[in-house]
Amino acid sequence: MYIIKNAYKSITRNKGRNFLIAIVILVITIATSISLLINKSGSALVESYKSSNPLEVSLSLNTRNLKDAKDEEKESFKAIDSEIISNLGTSEYVKDYYYTNEVSLSSDITSITNEDILKPSNEEFEERPNDRKPNTNIGDFRVTGYSDASYIESFITGTSKIVEGEMFSKDSEENVGVISLDLKEANDLEVGDTITFYMPTNEEVTYEIKIVGIYENTSDESDFTGMNLMNSGNQIYTNIETVNKILEDSETSLMQNRYEAIFYLNNRDDFQSFEEEVKEKGLSTYYALQTNEDELDASLAPIKNVSSFSLTFLIIVLVLGCIILSVINMIHIRERKYEIGVLRAIGMSKTKISLQLFVEIFIVSIVSLLLGIGIGSTCSQPITDVILENEISSYENETKKVEENFGRDSFNREGFMNNKMAKGEAVNYIDTLKVSMDIKTVIQIILIGLILTELSGLVCVMSINKYEPNKILQNR
Repeated sequence: MYIIKNAYKSITRNKGRNFLIAIVILVITIATSISLLINKSGSALVESYKSSNPLEVSLSLNTRNLKDAKDEEKESFKAIDSEIISNLGTSEYVKDYYYTNEVSLSSDITSITNEDILKPSNEEFEERPNDRKPNTNIGDFRVTGYSDASYIESFITGTSKIVEGEMFSKDSEENVGVISLDLKEANDLEVGDTITFYMPTNEEVTYEIKIVGIYENTSDESDFTGMNLMNSGNQIYTNIETVNKILEDSETSLMQNRYEAIFYLNNRDDFQSFEEEVKEKGLSTYYALQTNEDELDASLAPIKNVSSFSLTFLIIVLVLGCIILSVINMIHIRERKYEIGVLRAIGMSKTKISLQLFVEIFIVSIVSLLLGIGIGSTCSQPITDVILENEISSYENETKKVEENFGRDSFNREGFMNNKMAKGEAVNYIDTLKVSMDIKTVIQIILIGLILTELSGLVCVMSINKYEPNKILQNR
């Protein structure tokens, strides 16, 4: 008890020096709080994003290698179909999957055209007889079949929305589909009507699709199909069975096979095992597995950088803080040599004197730590927002520089044809990082602060052991 009372008196007697120590500890605590909170929240957000955005794996056909293959290899080659895809989907590594197939069809109904974009005027088009003519093997309508309509990206992102009727169900086996609002208005179509289609190269065989829903597309984008510019209003969505029936009835070549499959793995670490399994199941070597890992990593890059920076900043602060506190304590002990000499002369041991100095530092540290935790918790969110904004801006500038290097806004990189970065599309960076203080973080901050201050207090103990009471009093 005497040591505690004496420590308290010493703190109040040396207010200036202890206030300086308290300020240093306070700054260290605030910096530690901010760093730990940012790192903890960043790590949690990364794990949450990975779990909610599983690794996508797609199958890509290397048409160039297949074209250069020997005749016997071409004959033995088997393109993916619904049976192969379903077999791969039964893998223990797959959480879920879907696949699509599409066909280009013609019809007697009026299509939505982009004639003004293709040729500014009929006169100008006639004056250029050497221009390529539209490919007559491609119809005006693109009919895309989905094994699961819930994966249609435009409806997920909100660029498309059902305004009449409903989306066809996953288990639907009828020839049903949804059409655009533009197509409906151009042909006075209604839900329940049936549209008759035929192959562009064969009008004799017809296919009927019943309209079960009408969607509105708010996007102004158009898609290139062959040499024709296909308006998004001519996009018709249907179930996979409808498209498969159409392709089975017509004789389609190998290169007209448009099956696309996306598999969602349970864990990102399962990719190699899944890759080995699909080879064992007989998937042709001309197919390669591609993932969206680069896209996921690019989206998380700003968060990871901020978390990494916070740890680096924390280490620097702790090292500098320990040095500063050690220097202050050394100066403080030198100024208190006479006090130490008197205490030693009246019989107080080195251990008790050292303990008193540790108690002094402990009391000052606790007060500064509690105050620093409160301030650090309050400042963490706005500081995180500023750092994250700068990181995203930096990444966007780097992307822009790369695009300028290629001389255009979009570019493709070999081997990454399915990810957004390769297509030149904007990467949706994670732009929000919420930080919050919990008991575990508070304990970590207090432990770090106490260890740091007590380590610097060892300097005091080492200094005390060098002083002999007789010499101190004689020099006085």
